[in-house]
Parts: sequence; structure tokens; C-alpha cells
Amino acid sequence: MQGQTIITTHDTDELLISTVVRLIKRNALPNLRNIIAKTHSADIARWFPRLRDEEKRSLFTLLMQEERMGEVLRDLNSTDIGEFIEQTESGAIASILHTMPADDVTRILSYLPEEKRVELLNLIEGETSADVGHLLEYEEKTAGAIMIPNFLALSEETTATEATERIRQLADVEMVFYVYVVDAENKLKGVLSLRQLVATKPGTPLKHLMSSHIYSVHTDMPQEEVARAVARYNLLAIPVINSIGELVGIVTIDDVVDVIREKNTEDMLNMAGTGALDITSRSILKNTRARLPWLLASFGGGLLALYVIRIFEAQLEAIAALAAFIPIIMGMGGNIGTQSSTIIVRSIAIGEVDIKDTWKVLWRECSTGALLGTTYGLLLGGIASLFPNLQEHAWKLPLVVTLAIFVNMMIAATVGTLVPMFFKRIRVDPAVATGPFVTTAIDVLGIFTYFWLAQLLLF
Repeated sequence: MQGQTIITTHDTDELLISTVVRLIKRNALPNLRNIIAKTHSADIARWFPRLRDEEKRSLFTLLMQEERMGEVLRDLNSTDIGEFIEQTESGAIASILHTMPADDVTRILSYLPEEKRVELLNLIEGETSADVGHLLEYEEKTAGAIMIPNFLALSEETTATEATERIRQLADVEMVFYVYVVDAENKLKGVLSLRQLVATKPGTPLKHLMSSHIYSVHTDMPQEEVARAVARYNLLAIPVINSIGELVGIVTIDDVVDVIREKNTEDMLNMAGTGALDITSRSILKNTRARLPWLLASFGGGLLALYVIRIFEAQLEAIAALAAFIPIIMGMGGNIGTQSSTIIVRSIAIGEVDIKDTWKVLWRECSTGALLGTTYGLLLGGIASLFPNLQEHAWKLPLVVTLAIFVNMMIAATVGTLVPMFFKRIRVDPAVATGPFVTTAIDVLGIFTYFWLAQLLLF
């Protein structure tokens, strides 16, 4: 229909956030309360990066008055959580944390300094405090640290009727999608779904209903591997066992989504050369401090490339046209290297590639680099042949440019593949291998190769 305006979800979100910002500035509390009551906590959390410090404080206060702070706190980024903790009285924080699931409280406390963490943990009373203290004993970013200690586990002899009644009584158990079956020593024996439970005869023991083919993870398994296991087997939750096979918790799908989001953000920041910078941080000083050390690799590589150019300064003076192709040769190599390293990091992250696949992956990427190098080498060589006033170098300069692009793309594909695989072998996050490290190495090697070929063929 002519003249029709289509409003997208993004447009609606932007309009809502802009409205909230204006209402906070005008201190229009009744309107804000009305919006808060109708808005999901995850959407409220998205308002904070757009607010100034004083506006955040006003919204924090209003959310506490409306008893929504606990819901919103779990969806805030680490920077805004820190700001809330810093400007709120410890007793009030403890009261909010007491109403939240233990795994969410553990994650929030992990962002805080040790002294503040201990203070809040001492103020949180009851079962939540004990559960959180237990989860904090596990190494950070493992299955044990992110698991939910409250779950439904019944003995093998429990009947379907007894199990159904038990489910009705356990209102505090989060996400009862599966019933886990354990023996007298609390060791995991099997699992069944609620669908199986309600579709069977009432007096049937669980040991005759359960599936003994069950996927589980250990408490010390890295959280990224836990997320991959849940995605691979299409589960809503996965049980966590300790070193002797006892069932100690479960990791649910909502925690897996958080892990994947956190990992993807971390990898993107590392690959961009910004480290663990919180992308919603509004502090210029924090932005600068996070990027400065990573850019040292690029700065040092640039100086090394400058040194290489100085070595071949005589060739540049003799044939000025050589300088014209430096940007494109360095740029094409850097792009190929970034593409290869990004593909490898992504494949490693989702479990498609392992160390044993190094040579197969290297062959694939080098073959791709060779084909691309041939294509763009011939194209750039053809352009170089059109340069005027080449005289005796009429065919040699295009040949140098063609070979330089070809060799540089091969080098770039090799570096972009091997560096992440090397980081994987030494148990370092492969994402840190990309960005400044890979592109800088390729720039130096590419410019050296270019001038070495020029030295060999033109002089």
C-alpha cells in the first residue's frame, strides 16, 4: 500500500528507550512506573547503557521501590552491576540477592572484589547463602560454578504417582523438565521427561521408566564445553556430577544462552583487539586502557614494516612505481589472514575443528589462498602493465606484483590458520590470535616478500 510506514521491532525498542530517557530527565515517576510494569526485565536492562550516571541512580531507586531490581539485575552487564553495588547500601543488596536463584547470585558476586563479595555473602541468610557459598568453591567459568544446586532427583524405587506428587510440592525447583533418578548413594542412574511420567501407569517404579543412556558433565568442565554439549544433544538441561559420580546440580538452557552470549562477545572483542572491554562501558579512560596494550602489536609491527621498507629504499628510489602497490598488497594479505583466522576460531569454538585436523584445515585454507592469489595477482598484474614510463621494466613489474599478491595470500592463509591452532594447542583462547597479531605478522611478511621479489627480478 502506497504511503504505508512499516515499524520494526528495532524501531519500537529505540522509541521506548528514548521515551524512558526523557521521562527520567523530567522525573515523571508515574509514567515510568507504568512503563516498568509492562516491560520485561531483559528489556529494562537494555535501557542502562543509554543513561548517564545520575539517570541510572534514579532508575535503580525506582526499580527497588517497584520490587523489580532482582529481575533486572540478572540481565545487567558487569559495569552496571558494579555501579549498582557501589551506590546501594549492602543490606538492601543482600535482600535483593536473597530472592534470586543461587547461580545468578554467584555470577553477580563473581564480578565484585573479594572483600565486597564476602560482606554480601555474610548478609545473605538461609539456603541461598549456603548454595552460593558452595558454588563459589568451584573454579570460575566451569560447570560447577554455573550449575543450579536445586533440582529434582528421586530414587529408583519411587513410583510415577509419588514422583508426580513430589513435583507438585517442589515449587522452588527451577525448570522441572526432567526427573533425574539416583541410587541410595546419590549417584546418577537415569533420566525421564515429564511427558514420560504423566503418560505411564501410576504405580510404575521410575527404574522401569528411566533412560540409562544419559548425557552428563563434570563439575570441572569448562562452561563453553557444557554449552556445546547442551546444543549438540538438544537438551533443556544437563546434569552435573562430581568426581565420584554424585549428582550435584544441573545446568539449564537459560544459563547456556548466557554462556554463549558471553563467549561470543569475548571472542569478538579479542579478535578486534580490545581485550575484555565491556562494549557498553561509557568511560573513555576504560576504553583507552583496554585498547592500548593490544595496539602495541600493530604499532610494533608497523615499525618493523617501516624498517623493511628502509632496507629496500634504493629500489623505491630507482622504481617509484613500486610504492603505488604497497597498500593493496598489504591490505589484501591482511584481509585473507583475518578471514582465515575468523573461520578457524569459529570452527574451534563450535567443535568443528580440533588439533588433529590442523594439516587438513591448513591444506584447505592454503588452496583457497592460492586460488584467490592467482585471481587477484593476475588482475593487479594486468593493471600494473598499464602504468606509463616503465621502460625496461614493462613486463617485470607486473610479474613482481602478480607474484607478490599470490605469495602474500598464501602466507596470510597459512598464518591465519596456524596461529589460532597453535593457541588452541597451548590451551590459550584462539580468539586472542586474531586482530592485531595476525594482521601485523602478515603485513611484515608481505612487505618483505614484495621487495624481495622486486630485488630478485628487477635489479
